Amino acid sequence: MTGTREPVRSVRWLVRRVATIFYRIDRAGPTLPDGPVLVLANHPNALLDGAIVWATAGRDLHFLAKSTLFGVPGFGWLMRRAGAVPTYRRIDASDTGRNVEMFRAVAAALTHGAAVCLFPEGVSHSSGRLQPLKTGAARIALDAVSRGVPLAIVPAGLDFVRKWAFRSRVTVTFGEPFRVDPADAAAGPEPGAVQRLTTTMARRLRAVIVEADPFTDAVLVDRVDRLYTAARLASRRPADRVDRRRVIAAGIARLRAADPDRYDAIRSRVLTYNARLRRFGLRNRDLDLSVAPGAVIRFALRETLIALLLGPLGLAGLSLFGAPYAATGWISRRLEQEPDVVATGKTFVGAAVYVAWTAALAGVAFALHGWAAALATAILTPVAAMAVLAALEREAAVWATVRAWFAARGARDRARRYLRRDREEIVEVLEEVYRWVTEKK
Repeated sequence: MTGTREPVRSVRWLVRRVATIFYRIDRAGPTLPDGPVLVLANHPNALLDGAIVWATAGRDLHFLAKSTLFGVPGFGWLMRRAGAVPTYRRIDASDTGRNVEMFRAVAAALTHGAAVCLFPEGVSHSSGRLQPLKTGAARIALDAVSRGVPLAIVPAGLDFVRKWAFRSRVTVTFGEPFRVDPADAAAGPEPGAVQRLTTTMARRLRAVIVEADPFTDAVLVDRVDRLYTAARLASRRPADRVDRRRVIAAGIARLRAADPDRYDAIRSRVLTYNARLRRFGLRNRDLDLSVAPGAVIRFALRETLIALLLGPLGLAGLSLFGAPYAATGWISRRLEQEPDVVATGKTFVGAAVYVAWTAALAGVAFALHGWAAALATAILTPVAAMAVLAALEREAAVWATVRAWFAARGARDRARRYLRRDREEIVEVLEEVYRWVTEKK
């Protein structure tokens, strides 16, 4: 393919694996269509954004990436093997005239029916809100359509619960494909058409993302979502969860702007309610926990047997991988990083630490038993690490369930009724505010 190369299978596997190791990833929305596609994604989390979109896209993607990454020893080789296309930005003091090469490479990829992903904000950030889009995405789309390419454009929104935390959750929501307006397609990449399409792209992208400040509103959005979901038994499907969080975030922003006193009162009430839950060791859904004695006995017997099998694996894993895990955290905490690159930094630090640890274990195996043992150690150590992670996460989930049951049993019926009543009153206020906010739109 002129100007691009197809992603190498091993690189594709590695990138996707990195994403799914660091995060618990959910996907929502329709599958990407066949043929030429331009994927537009928001950009809150540096290099991991591309890995997450690729892990959920369902087909290979060519990414646009800043040219400076291609000059990093080793990493530039990886970017080229992944089929990435360099883009030259003024903020990187790059020669922007070379973007002619970028446009040519992307045009060739789309002409051959490939899918191309770019981040039209142009820079990774932690504002929690969509930044003004650059015009490059619209120019690429208009150029492709003017050449007769049947281009579909798909927005992709990344919603992180705690983007800097290992094994936290992220939902990728792919929107419905849309196409360039025929009038703009006929006009070609002239300034008016570029601006209109850029505005449409921003609107479509906003429809699949949750806009909330990650250091203030995001915490409140998450707590309100959990509270409402438990009280109304709302759907936990990824698509429904993102839609609900988007509505909550928009409502919080509008309420704070229109009636700050009311916003402060509701925020204080939600935080007080959550503090009361923590005092009893409960979570929102624990208030409604009611399990028959027979189910408790069956659960206890089953999980005890499984724990007898997984327990030794977990203990062995802690002794074998505790040191590199602690080293990764220690090193990452001492790096001065912007919030949007913390997770990427942890990923690269962790990769380096675990590769070094695996090499050290293989060296010990070689010294004791020779080359065969060293090779087996190098191959089996990553497999063992994944098995240990799965075992520990499963047992942690079981322990959370057990803790919830004991907490619910320990809380007096009167206290649980009081908390349920408090939760219901808060939800009714939230629903009233939602009606008020939507009427004020």
